[in-house]
Amino acid sequence: MKNLPLTLGLLITGFMLLIAIFGPSLAPHDPLVENRSFRYQGKFYGGPPRETLPPFVHPEHPLGFDDISRDLLSRLLWAVRPTLILCVIIATVRLVLGMAIGGITGLLGQRVAWLLDTLMSITSAIPILIIALGYLIWTNGTALVIYQGTTPMVANKAGMSAFLIALCLTGWVNSASVIQGQVQKVLQAQYLESAHAIGLNRWQIAYRYILPQMLPLLPMLLASELTAVTLIVAELGYLGYFIGGSYVYSDFTKDVPLPDIVKQKASQPELGQMLSDFFGQYSRSPWVSVFAGILMVLLLIGFTLTSEGLRRQLDITRPRRWNWRGLFQRQASKTKLKQTA
Repeated sequence: MKNLPLTLGLLITGFMLLIAIFGPSLAPHDPLVENRSFRYQGKFYGGPPRETLPPFVHPEHPLGFDDISRDLLSRLLWAVRPTLILCVIIATVRLVLGMAIGGITGLLGQRVAWLLDTLMSITSAIPILIIALGYLIWTNGTALVIYQGTTPMVANKAGMSAFLIALCLTGWVNSASVIQGQVQKVLQAQYLESAHAIGLNRWQIAYRYILPQMLPLLPMLLASELTAVTLIVAELGYLGYFIGGSYVYSDFTKDVPLPDIVKQKASQPELGQMLSDFFGQYSRSPWVSVFAGILMVLLLIGFTLTSEGLRRQLDITRPRRWNWRGLFQRQASKTKLKQTA
């Protein structure tokens, strides 16, 4: 194949896109229903303190239950859509901000280029995960269960807007840097001297000559942003921050003021939140994090390969694959030129 990373990346991304579109309609069960007393082959499965159903045991639940006895296959089929929508929205906003800031900075020249360089130096010194985590803690509280009297309450209720702001505070810098470099490179071209000669101003030149040359870069930059955003979403989910909020799962097994088992569990399934309670699930249902991690890794591999494939496709200095068909076409064109001459 001429561009194997692009082909594989598009296949994996297309597969995940199909799951996001048709997954909820293919889910065999309700992803929110808890099977607290599920009997199979004379044994009861369910939420704590019962044992949870492992994968590849029951034909109607091929991937088993999660730690509070919800069908895992249905939750995985539902979880890809919100994760993909979140990543696409955040990556698009970051790319638009990067294009606007990088393009304007590149057009205005060295007088304001130092501002972007200063911002890049500051933001590169602080990881975006720390910035996003700090913003989510500041706006939504911690990802812990707290009590109001004897009633368990939930502090983490992060929504789409909170994640959008948290991941876009500094995430636009990389795209802005690439766009700024390309704009400054185009401005040094000799053919722009004629545009200046006929009286076009800086913004007209940008619209007619610079913007058309930036558009082919957008798919590559978008795929690169999707990779970065997906990785950050997975990291935040592992730390207990995910979209959709959560509720408290409690199990009263004794006559005491407080429940024996209190857990903060996500309501609507999302890949980030399925990775959030790894240590809590490890003793009961470690396969939940494994299957959710596989889907998250597939998303990362698909976006990474697509970005690399698009970069190779746009690289004019990269040697092309030689083939016999091209040789024969060149010889045929040479003979036609000789005949016409």
